Amino acid sequence: TGPAGQSVFKKRPFGVLRYQPGSDGNGAMAKELVQQSRYPGDPQGQAFVAGVQDGWVVKSINGQDVSGLKFEAVMDMLDDEVADPRFSKSTELALQSEGRYAEAAELPLTIDWATTR
Repeated sequence: TGPAGQSVFKKRPFGVLRYQPGSDGNGAMAKELVQQSRYPGDPQGQAFVAGVQDGWVVKSINGQDVSGLKFEAVMDMLDDEVADPRFSKSTELALQSEGRYAEAAELPLTIDWATTR
């Protein structure tokens, strides 16, 4: 892997619609991004404006290397979810049965990205 860039996010959600775990269940890759910023300051346009690319891997969050952490822990640290009423009940039930793997990282949140190529 090689360096891809750094992004600073001031509010959630960041504009990454889907993440994917690595083949070993660890780490997180951005897989689907909001493709525009709808208005100045649009939180969901932050990843697009920052130049984040589909396929970039989260290397560190606020300086902490997360490349070897379980996917679920990285997701909990990012806490980058768009509230979707279809999933809110299943998310609530999963949190009740499994709990959180990590605490959400403080904002502003700095992500160092890597490429897989």
